[in-house]
Amino acid sequence: MYQNLAHRYPQHSDVFESLTKDSLKHRDMAQRAYREGVTDAFEVGFLANPLATEDFVLVESDGDITTDVFTMISNEEIIIRFCMDAALSSSKLLPDVPETFERLVRRKKRGIERLRELI
Repeated sequence: MYQNLAHRYPQHSDVFESLTKDSLKHRDMAQRAYREGVTDAFEVGFLANPLATEDFVLVESDGDITTDVFTMISNEEIIIRFCMDAALSSSKLLPDVPETFERLVRRKKRGIERLRELI
């Protein structure tokens, strides 16, 4: 979504391109934590509480710059909520998983601050 915004708003493309790169890094961190967590969970016999995907639906942005930025802030807040729920549903037996998601929360909050600077 940030890549689309970078094309739609070239005057802010540096911010949106940077957020695109950050989001890809965040995705990779979450996927790595998930893969490692699943392996560790099998080893210790832990099953996490499943998260309801319908609680974490992102919205496409399609308006003016202000509307689009507010939409992306809302999406980032949904991602933060997901990361917090994922951290809470992980066990203390799997410390790397909650730590990764807590780190992602901090990074996503920095991204929200960058978005707020645009409006």
